[in-house]
Amino acid sequence: MRIAVLAGRLALGGLALSACGEDAALDPASPSAPAPSPDRGPAAERDAGSPDDAAPHEATSCARDVVARTARVGLFDAFTTEIGALSGPARAARVDALLSEVAANGGTPLEDPASGRVVFLARGAPPAGTAWRASGSFSDWSPTGGVALAAIAGTDLWAGEATIERGASFEYKLVRGATFVEDPLAANVVWDGIDRGFGVRGELNAVGHPGDAPATRGRTIALGKVHAQKLDDARDVWIHFPAAYDARTCAKLPSIVLHDGLEALTRGGFAEAADALYAARPELAAVLVFVGLPSQEVRMAQYTIVSEGARGADYVDFLVDDLWPLVAKRARVCGKAAARGIAGASLGGLISTFAGFERPERFGWIGAQSASYFWADKAMIVRAESDPKKALRVYLDSGCPDDNCVVTDEMASVLANKGYDHVRIKQQGAAHEWSFWRDRLAGMLTHFRDGQTTCD
Repeated sequence: MRIAVLAGRLALGGLALSACGEDAALDPASPSAPAPSPDRGPAAERDAGSPDDAAPHEATSCARDVVARTARVGLFDAFTTEIGALSGPARAARVDALLSEVAANGGTPLEDPASGRVVFLARGAPPAGTAWRASGSFSDWSPTGGVALAAIAGTDLWAGEATIERGASFEYKLVRGATFVEDPLAANVVWDGIDRGFGVRGELNAVGHPGDAPATRGRTIALGKVHAQKLDDARDVWIHFPAAYDARTCAKLPSIVLHDGLEALTRGGFAEAADALYAARPELAAVLVFVGLPSQEVRMAQYTIVSEGARGADYVDFLVDDLWPLVAKRARVCGKAAARGIAGASLGGLISTFAGFERPERFGWIGAQSASYFWADKAMIVRAESDPKKALRVYLDSGCPDDNCVVTDEMASVLANKGYDHVRIKQQGAAHEWSFWRDRLAGMLTHFRDGQTTCD
C-alpha cells in the first residue's frame, strides 16, 4: 500500500504551513490559506450515524463500494474555512459541530473516494512533549511512523492528512505518545487480533477505505452508545454485516443479537469465525448485533432473573424497545420472529433463553452456549417445563463434563419432552472459555439458518 505524506510543508484541508515540529499548531485563520475544495454534496448512503440517517435499503445500490464509507473530507475543508473567523467559545462549538457531522456521516478517517486523500482527527492533548499520530497497516504499525497530527490553534482538535491509494482497505489506530489507542470517532472497525485476557478490555482497529475491503469478508459498524431507558445506562453496540449483505439485490437478512458484545468480538473473534462460515456457505449469512455492557459490574444483574437484584427483564425490554428500532433503521433485517435470534454464553445463554420465553413474538430462535441454567434453583429449566410450548427453536451446547454440562442436559431433556425443535451439542473436555465457544460458533450459526428461509 502506498502512502504519501506531505513533509516540511503540511497540506491540511486547504491549509499550508511550515511544520517546524510535531507540536506545531495549525492556524486556519492564516491569511495565506487558499480556498478549500468543498465536498458537501447530498449525504452519502451509510450504515451508521445519527437516528435521522437514511436506511441502507433506500440506496439505489447496496454494493459495498456504495454503502461502506467514512465521512467525506469536504466536512473538514468547510470547517477550516469557517473556523478562521471564530474565536473563544465559538471555536469550541465549531469543533463540536464538525465531530457531530463526522459521526453522522460515517465516522473517521475523513476520505475523498476519488483521490485517496485521508484526514485523521484526534481530540484532546497528548502527553506533554508529544503529539498525536495515526499509524497502521499503511505504515507497518510503527509508533513513530504514519501520519503526524498537528494542533489546530485555539482548539483541542488535532488533524493530519495523507494520500493513501485506493484499491485496498487499511487498518489503523491513533498513537498518543508511544501508546496505540482506538480511534473513538471511527465507525468502521475490526478486532485488532490481540486477546488481552480475562478482565482486560479488548480493542478494535479503525478501518479506512472500507469499500475496498475484501469482498469475502464482512464488515463491522460501531453504532456508539445506545441508551437503555429502564436501566438508565448506555452501552456500545456493533453490527456485523456478512459479505452477502453487500450484494446488489439489497435483500433483507435474518439477524442474531449476541450478548457480551465486546468480548465476543475481541476475545471470541466471533466476527472472523462467522465470516469463515459464511464464505463457505453464504446461504447461512445473518446480520450479527453485538451488544456490549456499560461495565462488567452490571453483568450479573442484567443477565439474570428471579434472584434479588436481577434486572434481566429490564434488559430484555431494552433489546426490544430501545435497541431493535435502531437496528431495524440501520440494517436490512427480517422482522418476523422466526428470522430473529438471540444468543449468548454462560449468563448470556441464560438471559437469551429468558428473552425467548418472555418475548417469543420477537425472538424465534435461542442460541445458548454453556448456559448458566443452574441460576436461581434452575429457574429457567423450571419455567421451560411449566410454560405452554412456545414457537421457539433452540440450540444448546456446552463442554462436558464440567462446563454446565449437567444442567444443559436437563434443559435439553425438558425441551425434548415438550416437543421443541432443538439440538444439543457436547464438546468433551471443553472449558468455560471464549476459545471453545468460538469453536462451536459455526454449528450454532448453522442451526439458526440451515433450512430456515422465513423472512418478511
